[in-house]
Amino acid sequence: MPVATDLIDRYVAVWNEPDRDIRRRRIESVWTPGGATCHRLLDARGYEAIEARVAGSWERWLREGKYAFRAVRTASHHRAVKFEFAMVATADGKIEAQGLCYLLLDDNDRIADDYQFNPTIDGASDLAKKYLAPWNEPDAGRRRGSLAALWGPDCAYFDAQTQTRGLEQLAAKAAAVQHGLAARDQILSPAERSQRHHNVAHIGWRIAPADADGNAGAGSTLLIMDEDGRAAAGYQFDASAP
Repeated sequence: MPVATDLIDRYVAVWNEPDRDIRRRRIESVWTPGGATCHRLLDARGYEAIEARVAGSWERWLREGKYAFRAVRTASHHRAVKFEFAMVATADGKIEAQGLCYLLLDDNDRIADDYQFNPTIDGASDLAKKYLAPWNEPDAGRRRGSLAALWGPDCAYFDAQTQTRGLEQLAAKAAAVQHGLAARDQILSPAERSQRHHNVAHIGWRIAPADADGNAGAGSTLLIMDEDGRAAAGYQFDASAP
């Protein structure tokens, strides 16, 4: 997704923009008319609500000119973008706070949904364990049951290379992942802090030796939940992705 770098630049520029009229034009160029920006305390949908949310952020954090927002690390695939951002001091570039965003784009490369997470909050450890369990399960029957307990029947799962649709395909993918991990004597385990709000969840995970501490890889997954509280879609991002 070559568009991701430009989109992130324009997205961050929205939050840094002091001029009200320019800010509104930036918002309309970045989000769809029915788009949203959402964090654990609010869900702002539509241009008016997004503008109010951005203006409130600017008044609280940037009005005095001491800070600015910057993108830190980014990755993208299948019309989904993940990036970490920092609020840095304008005087010396010192990082004062950090956050995490997942952006889901429409067919015109505008934001339909902007999901923000606070990396200092760990509020979904049980969900993280439930999500990771099938990928470590060697028994096919228990793996299938574990997946069915979390995922909806018409679920979709995306990583940087592939897309998987439906429980049967997801079970086959989980089996392949488990076999690969087992061959290297590794497992997936929770890492960082996982968080859930509204109908979404950020799951942080790592790949580690099965019988020892260490870290052979890491990443995160965005889960989109349906009305029944089951996972309808998942977007996996490896920490090593460009």
